[in-house]
Amino acid sequence: MKILCFGTLDKFSRFYLKIKSGLDSSSVFRIYSLHFSGFLYTLIRFQFSCFLPLRAWVLALKNKKRYLEIINNHNKYKDINYKNLIRFHLKLNASTSKKRLLFQALAYIDLLEKVFVEIQPNLIILIGDSRLSIETSIALAKKFNIKTYYIEQGPFNSTFFNNTGVNANARFEVSLDTKNISSIEKKVVTFITKPESKKYRRSFIYRGIDYLLSKMFERTFIFPPDLKGIDTFPTLFKSTKKAGIVKSDKEKNTFLFILQVPMDVNMIYHSPHFRNHFSALKAVHQSLPKKAQLIIREHPLYRGKYETELYEYAQINNLDFDTNISLKESLKFTQVVIVNNSTAGIEAIALKKKVVVLGNSYYDHPKVCIKYDGKTDLKDVLIKAINFSTDNKSISLFIHSLIQNNLVNGHIKDLDLIAARIISNKIETEFNNQNN
Repeated sequence: MKILCFGTLDKFSRFYLKIKSGLDSSSVFRIYSLHFSGFLYTLIRFQFSCFLPLRAWVLALKNKKRYLEIINNHNKYKDINYKNLIRFHLKLNASTSKKRLLFQALAYIDLLEKVFVEIQPNLIILIGDSRLSIETSIALAKKFNIKTYYIEQGPFNSTFFNNTGVNANARFEVSLDTKNISSIEKKVVTFITKPESKKYRRSFIYRGIDYLLSKMFERTFIFPPDLKGIDTFPTLFKSTKKAGIVKSDKEKNTFLFILQVPMDVNMIYHSPHFRNHFSALKAVHQSLPKKAQLIIREHPLYRGKYETELYEYAQINNLDFDTNISLKESLKFTQVVIVNNSTAGIEAIALKKKVVVLGNSYYDHPKVCIKYDGKTDLKDVLIKAINFSTDNKSISLFIHSLIQNNLVNGHIKDLDLIAARIISNKIETEFNNQNN
């Protein structure tokens, strides 16, 4: 068996190596990293390791004249529409040179096509589905008819593993069969209420090196263009203007607006109505029904990392943050949860909360939440949400289908990587079945 894996950080390299340990020892297993931390993690463990963006950028410099001729005269290269591959990075960081990104795209095609031809993999595994090197890998996998699996951190202490994509690209059928609803409901409750697993303590050295490289070289010519502006380093010590438990006003309906990771693919690719968290917050606040209060929840690792305008707007309008309490604690005093497409949305749905989804997501199903379409007045949507009746059977069927088709037990950051072992078993079983 021959497997190529594409990931980003050290925690993902750790996860990949655990998958490898569960496969047949004769398997060819290679990890290509988008960040230096992922590259370093595998390198110091004497495993195959490749810092993919740097290799591509060196190749782009070497072939600059030839690539420039292609860019000026052709929209496709080796049957791939390479100009579409850079869309994510252009939206993410408008200051990044489009020409340099196109050079990088062509280099990735040359570099990875050579790898695909030489190794002839049976399978490729991807963390995410939007970065330039990832999208190039997807395009080449389609060209060579190679099966592709996607991995991403999931809800309920789980991990996404499917062959359709992650975030809004995930696809699954929602069963309408209610014959076994009691059994399904029990399975769902067991899955979403399982005890929190012990987490792996990452060494700060890996991300520290990513941070230093970014600070030292990001504004220079030698920094690969597809790494520019893609990394938001968590702020661990800076907090927003308020802390502690927010008390709900019993005379008002409480709306909880959940922010997600800044510069995330869900905001770049899957948010057709709002360009950033500030524009979404402003629209939500100005559309609040009468007798309503709005609470803001930041991503726990990114407090203070959102747009400056967001914090200024919150201060001017005296909006509270639910800093330093868990999501479950926040949901206790919340009537309506508003998300762009955060994983927290499906967790709120599972707890039978009324959820409004502003963007595109795998869980924006009309039976379980309200999706904003950009045409209806947002105020009318929020009023509708107050009176929205959750259908417990539909929620159970929906989450059961999600679990069956997309999720495996265990999290990427667990100390004991149960999910990696499950994925290894799935891959081995599928490979053996194909060869029997």
